[in-house]
Amino acid sequence: MTIETAVHHHKSADERALITRQRKPFLQSYAPYLYLAPALIFIAIFVFYPLARTVQISFFEWNIIRDHQTYVGLENYLHLLRDDDFWQIIKQSIMYLTISVGAVVALPVSLAFLTLQLTDKEIDFYQSVLFFPTVIATSVAVLVWIWFFLPTRSGLFNTVLQPFGIETIEWLTNSFTALPAVAIVANWKVMGFHFLIALAGLKAIPRDYIEAAYVDGASGWALMRQVILPLFAPTALFLLIITLIQGLEYVFVPIRVMTLGGPANASNNLMYAVYQEGFQNFRAGYASALSVMLIVLFGGLAFIQYRVLDRRVQYER
Repeated sequence: MTIETAVHHHKSADERALITRQRKPFLQSYAPYLYLAPALIFIAIFVFYPLARTVQISFFEWNIIRDHQTYVGLENYLHLLRDDDFWQIIKQSIMYLTISVGAVVALPVSLAFLTLQLTDKEIDFYQSVLFFPTVIATSVAVLVWIWFFLPTRSGLFNTVLQPFGIETIEWLTNSFTALPAVAIVANWKVMGFHFLIALAGLKAIPRDYIEAAYVDGASGWALMRQVILPLFAPTALFLLIITLIQGLEYVFVPIRVMTLGGPANASNNLMYAVYQEGFQNFRAGYASALSVMLIVLFGGLAFIQYRVLDRRVQYER
């Protein structure tokens, strides 16, 4: 009886060990998915479902007010491709993003390089000054900028230009100056945030690499080109990608408050055109088609740019 009991206990111990070994791989395999589940559910509900719903609506003619939907297939997309205003808006969106690359990528990076030459207290001061516009409510900041752009001699910019004999410029109602005006406001608002990212990227470069380059005789432009810029490239790539992805979003409020997309669509872009079609003209299907084109065009552009530039970026291992 004692031997049978010992054998039984031995079998029970072996069975428990086997069950434990079977459970452990299961937990190890699926635990990461369980941890990610809340975030994945959130993304599925608030990102992927709205995106899929937008694609679905783009195949319908739907007036939101009447709540009547008619399936039209690709007609909304064909209408877009035949619409001259659409291609004008595409051109202006590209122009705006080109301005943004200089204003919120090249300029903050240049300022970050210059700031590193200062003392710690001076760096803290310029960080605060340049970041201050980021924390101001966009609508409030835009109202101040409207005063700067007033088309009379009471406007700040016209007052500054008056002593040079330059006639009063109607900044917001001129088709040549409206887009640069809203671009200045939108990029001024986010430039400080990009400056902090660039400064953090420069500070993260290991000093050992720079000191080793000094020992090898590198200095000035050679040090910048061969050591600092390659190590800073991942940060620069990040700034470039978020500018392309979010650039049109930054300028929405300035356009809405300052120009309403005018004059004659001169300051309009794809993001604001979606708002106009969806919430002013109540054409949900056409607005959804615009949204899909926005995602495809600029999302694809950002992806291609990432794939091309990523091959030239050196990441620290």
